Amino acid sequence: MQLLKAQQVQRPGNGLNSSRKAVSHVAKASVSSDIRHQASLRASIDDANTFNAKFVPFNDVKNGKTSGESYSLDKVIYRAKDGDLLDVHHDMNALGKFDAKYWKNLFDSRVGSTEWPFGSGVWSKKEWVLPEISDGDIVSMFEGNSNLFWAERFGKESLKMSDLWVKQCGNSHTGSFKDLGMTVLVSQVNRIRKQKPGSVTAVGCASTGDTSAALSAYCAAAGIPSIVFLPADKISLAQLVQPIANGALVLSIDTDFDGCMRLIRQ
Repeated sequence: MQLLKAQQVQRPGNGLNSSRKAVSHVAKASVSSDIRHQASLRASIDDANTFNAKFVPFNDVKNGKTSGESYSLDKVIYRAKDGDLLDVHHDMNALGKFDAKYWKNLFDSRVGSTEWPFGSGVWSKKEWVLPEISDGDIVSMFEGNSNLFWAERFGKESLKMSDLWVKQCGNSHTGSFKDLGMTVLVSQVNRIRKQKPGSVTAVGCASTGDTSAALSAYCAAAGIPSIVFLPADKISLAQLVQPIANGALVLSIDTDFDGCMRLIRQ
């Protein structure tokens, strides 16, 4: 409605250019704030509060066992008690209360829209990603939904496939598929920082390029400091430019990627 009203604005003496500026100003304000405000007023889907997820030891998932060890996703923790990785475990019983048709219709109704945050290819499936996060804590640039390109000739001649489509994730915001995971990581960090001020002062990563670009971009969007450890002389100029341009603290270390990871763990 704001945009429609703005299109009717006529200011004496200012002419068409002033009207266009008014439309542009309102349109920008609408995109930057209104979709988030609308999301805060939107009611959750039925039984959405029953969906939940938690950290469990990766070895539990790998071995198909349940040790009983688990942690809230709001806890700042990096490793399981055995020193191995953690995995995210969703309550499949809660998700299973809704049949496949329900989920398909829900996701189809969101994909490609400008509704915050569901226009994102990731957050259109929010209940399957981070079900307990509020829409206001999500850090998104409407990533995902990247193009499928038809590669008919390559499929037939090289792979003996009659109908080959290639998912092009390189046309995302930072040029790689890492954006799809980084929106989730930084959103959860944003939630934790709001819940427990001072608990997370910055987000760091070891990278050879793509991860640092994605981390710095999403942290910049959220106003969260980011620190990037890069192996010296091991990445391209294009990959180095992004974290610097996004305001990250970039440290070039005379080591390889594994050496950078050791510093991160310390």
